Amino acid sequence: MKKLFLIIALSFIICSPIFGQKWVTDDNFFETNWNVTFQVGRTALLTEVTKDYRTFSSDLNNMSDWGFNLQIAKMVWERFDLGFEFGVSNYKGFKNNPSNVPYLMAHFLYNNENKNFKPYPIYYDSDFTNFSIFLKYNFINFSSWTQGYFKMNVYAKLGFGFAFPSAEMGYTDMASYELTGLEHPLYLKGRYPNPKKDTHSFFSPAFGLNYQLSERIFLSGEASFQQIGADNLDGVKNYERTLTIDTPYEEVQLHRRRVNSITAKFMVGATYFFNFDTRRLERERNMPWFKSQYRSYYSHFHRPSSKKRQQQRQPFFNKNFEEE
Repeated sequence: MKKLFLIIALSFIICSPIFGQKWVTDDNFFETNWNVTFQVGRTALLTEVTKDYRTFSSDLNNMSDWGFNLQIAKMVWERFDLGFEFGVSNYKGFKNNPSNVPYLMAHFLYNNENKNFKPYPIYYDSDFTNFSIFLKYNFINFSSWTQGYFKMNVYAKLGFGFAFPSAEMGYTDMASYELTGLEHPLYLKGRYPNPKKDTHSFFSPAFGLNYQLSERIFLSGEASFQQIGADNLDGVKNYERTLTIDTPYEEVQLHRRRVNSITAKFMVGATYFFNFDTRRLERERNMPWFKSQYRSYYSHFHRPSSKKRQQQRQPFFNKNFEEE
C-alpha cells in the first residue's frame, strides 16, 4: 500500500509541470487588449465647404487615388478603444477648361505684363500626411436566435489631429507654358523646391465592419470622411468671382474665400490583437505549473472553439468548467 502511494505521489510531482493547469482571465489593464491595424484603399477629394458650411463647391474634377492607415489602439473601457493613427492619402484631378476658376483667370500671379493664363487643360496631384488620436466604439457582434453571436461586428470611430498637405498643379500639356509665359508647375506647395508644409486641423468620423478570422486576427472594411482646414488640396486657392484682373494688388486678399476640404476614404485591412506580459518570467518562476490564457473582450461575442480544440488546448478540460 505504501509503495502504491509513493508511485502515485511521484507521478503527480513529475507530470505536473508537463500537464500544467490553466485559468482564463478577463481583466482589462494597461498590458491587455492592445491592437494594431494596417489598412489600404481608395481616397478622393469630394468637395470644399465654406467655414459657415453654407456653400459647397469644387473648382476641378476630382478622381480616385490611394492611401493607407497605420493604427495602434488600446481598449480603455468595455467596447471603447483609444488609439493613435498615422495615415497618408493621395488625391488627383483635372480640368479641361478652367475658365471659371477665379484664382487662375484673375490673380496677378498668373496675369501680368509678362504672363497671361489661358484656360488650357490642367491637372493636380496632392497628398497629406495625418497624425491623429481617435476614439472607437465597438458594437456587440451580430447575432441570431438560432446561431447566437456571429464573428462580425460594426464600429464607429472619431479622430482628431493634424494634417500636413502638399500639392502640385499645372498644365497637362507642357507646350501650354510656352504659349502663356508661365512656368511649370503653376502651383507648388510642400514639395521640392518648396518643401515647407503648412499644418492644418484634421477631423475624421468613420464607420467600419470587422470580421474575426481567429482569436487574434480581424479583417476590416472602413468608410470615413475627413475635414481638413486647407483650401489648396486641388492646387487652387479659393477666391470669389468678384476678383478680376483689374483688382488692385492691395485688395486681392479681400476677395479670398476661406474653405475646408472634405475628403473620403474606403479602406480594407487587418487587425492583430495582442497583450503585453511583463510578469511572465516571474510567474513562470514562482508558479511553473500554472499557465494563464488571456481572453480579450471580443472573444465574448464570437463562436467558441470546438470541444475538441478545447480538449487539445487544456489537458484537464471539463465541459462543466468551460470558458464562459
